[in-house]
Amino acid sequence: MSNTIYFYQTLHLCHGRVRMLDRHVALLDRYARELFGRRYLPDLPRLERQMLTLAVEQHYPDDLSAFVRIELTADGQTRFIPMGVSYYDGYALRSIRPEGVGIAYEPPLNGYPTQAREAAVAAARRMAECAGGRVAVQIGSDGAYHTIEGAPLAVVQDYTVRLAPESGPCVIPPSNFGPEGKPLRGCQFDAPRSVEYELLARAVQAAGLTLCEEPFGPEIRTSIDEMFWLDHRGITALSHCDGRPLMSIIAERVADALEGLFH
Repeated sequence: MSNTIYFYQTLHLCHGRVRMLDRHVALLDRYARELFGRRYLPDLPRLERQMLTLAVEQHYPDDLSAFVRIELTADGQTRFIPMGVSYYDGYALRSIRPEGVGIAYEPPLNGYPTQAREAAVAAARRMAECAGGRVAVQIGSDGAYHTIEGAPLAVVQDYTVRLAPESGPCVIPPSNFGPEGKPLRGCQFDAPRSVEYELLARAVQAAGLTLCEEPFGPEIRTSIDEMFWLDHRGITALSHCDGRPLMSIIAERVADALEGLFH
C-alpha cells in the first residue's frame, strides 16, 4: 500500500468515542470522489468499533486521548495506523511551545492530505530547523500564511483571532487534445476545509472572541500577539515566529472552549 497514493485523516479517540468521525469520513469520501473517482461510505458504528478495538490492542489507557490514522488508497483499500497517546485528556493547549520560521512552499495537490503533502511539510520543517526554528509556517505562492505543520493556523491581534485559509484553488491544466482530437479544458476546484479548521473556528466563537477569516501574510507579524495551530492532538502555540516573541493567553482560552464543545 505504500507504493500507491493515499489520503489520510488522523482521528482523536477519547473516553470510548471517536471524535468527529462523521466529518472525517465525509472528507475522505469527498477526496476519493474528486481524485479517485470512487466513494468511501463505511458503516460508521462498525468503523468506530474497529478503531476503538485497535486502541485496546495497543494498550492505550482509557483516561488519556489516543490517535488513530485512516489511510484510503486509490483502489479503495483502507488501513488503520496507531498514532500514539496524548499527555492530556481531550483537546488541550500543549505545553510545548516551538519556534516557527516562515518558509515559502506549496504542497502538491493544493494541500490535499496525501503522502505528498507530508513530504512537503517534512522538507519545510527541515528548512525551518536549518534556520534555527522547529516548525515551518507555510507562506504560499500568493504571499499569504496558510498552515503550520500542515494544520490550520491562527494569529491573535488584541481580541480578534484571524484564521488563515488552508489553501487556494487547485487548478488542473488542460490537456492538448481529448480522445476524439478535441481540445480539453482544465478545471479548478477548492480543497475542502479540514475538520481541524472547522473545530478551530467553532472554538474561537465559543470562547467569545471575534473571528476573522481572510488571507494575511508576514506583513502582520509585527502587530500580532500570538500564533498557534490546531491538529488532532490539540492546540500548539508558538513561542516565537521569525524571532518575534509571542504569548499564549488567547490560545489557552480557545483550547478550553474547544474541549468544551464535547461536553
